[in-house]
Amino acid sequence: MQKAIRFFFFSLALTSCQISGLTSGYSHLSKQEQARVIKYKGNIAEIQDYSKIYAITPEQVKTYLSVHNKVIVYDYTPWCKSKYCVSPTLLANQCKANKVDLLVISNVYDDVFRAVNESFPLLIIDTAALKTKWRGKYIEKFYFSLIGKYQKDIDYAGYHYFQNGNYIKSFKDFKDIGRYLINEDVSK
Repeated sequence: MQKAIRFFFFSLALTSCQISGLTSGYSHLSKQEQARVIKYKGNIAEIQDYSKIYAITPEQVKTYLSVHNKVIVYDYTPWCKSKYCVSPTLLANQCKANKVDLLVISNVYDDVFRAVNESFPLLIIDTAALKTKWRGKYIEKFYFSLIGKYQKDIDYAGYHYFQNGNYIKSFKDFKDIGRYLINEDVSK
């Protein structure tokens, strides 16, 4: 009887918790949050309402990259506590100081609304366009189409630098971006 009671409580615990990170986490959003997610079809540069989250495709990012001189694309994981993860606002300030445009692209919905701000649009990978619900797979497909490399080949770096639409380099630590940009300007 005691085993049955333990099994019951164990089963109850499993069904009451949600597992984050395996899929996009869209189903974890409230109905109000889901209403603020826009499957965006337009030009990223034309987004003006920063109170929403915009699901975008690699093609839309490529279009944006093709008309902007210097861009950092941040593969943002909202709940990340690693020393390599940074607040999008902090990164935006660093990019602005270096005259670099920034695209913050979340790879998961869990906790994403914490990063909504008035300074830049918050984007998210459109998983339907990549035809998979599995987070690891859609991240790989999305960034491979942008940088032409697999995540393991760039040591899972989350910051990707582009010039005039061309992939230049990925950074694991956001602090290296500023140093690289300063050295790049000095060498010109």
